[in-house]
Amino acid sequence: MIGRTSNLWNGVEKDVAVLGMGRRPLIGTALLEDCHLSRDFCDGGTVLVDDILRS
Repeated sequence: MIGRTSNLWNGVEKDVAVLGMGRRPLIGTALLEDCHLSRDFCDGGTVLVDDILRS
């Protein structure tokens, strides 16, 4: 772990760890808790992050 930062995510401030791995960025999956992630793995592909609706 390199450090910690505070981010505004979906209207809520969250404290998250900052990780480093060479020159490639890491996806902050902790921020995706209670979310659905959809990604098209192609040039110009779409990335969608939606709240998981719980009843």
